[in-house]
Amino acid sequence: MPMPPQEPSAIRAPGCNPSIDNVAYAHLYNNYPQNVTSYGNLSRGASKTVIENSYYRNVANPYNIDTSAASLTQTGSICVSCTGKQQTNGTTFKPGDHYSYTLDPAADVPALLQPYGGPQSTIGK
Repeated sequence: MPMPPQEPSAIRAPGCNPSIDNVAYAHLYNNYPQNVTSYGNLSRGASKTVIENSYYRNVANPYNIDTSAASLTQTGSICVSCTGKQQTNGTTFKPGDHYSYTLDPAADVPALLQPYGGPQSTIGK
């Protein structure tokens, strides 16, 4: 059974490195990693990871695998001022076979997520 879809997020920390470690099925979509110096998304072990319509800005190694046993497919994402690996491998799965979801266009992701990422003055009051 696949993991529930990951909620879109804006990632703004240099050391914030989402990785999927030996997960049967993982689906990441409409994310906005930025200014990440190590790696963006990493599929580890025997994970099957699908990345869709994310927007990577100034990210080292936006998406990558750590071993040939890991599978990673990526469609529709945008990389701006990124360096390093943008590596896919093998076959994964079709998230739509397990649940319904709606993708926003990758080009719209920064404007959709930026207002909600980082510290919020209205939280905790």
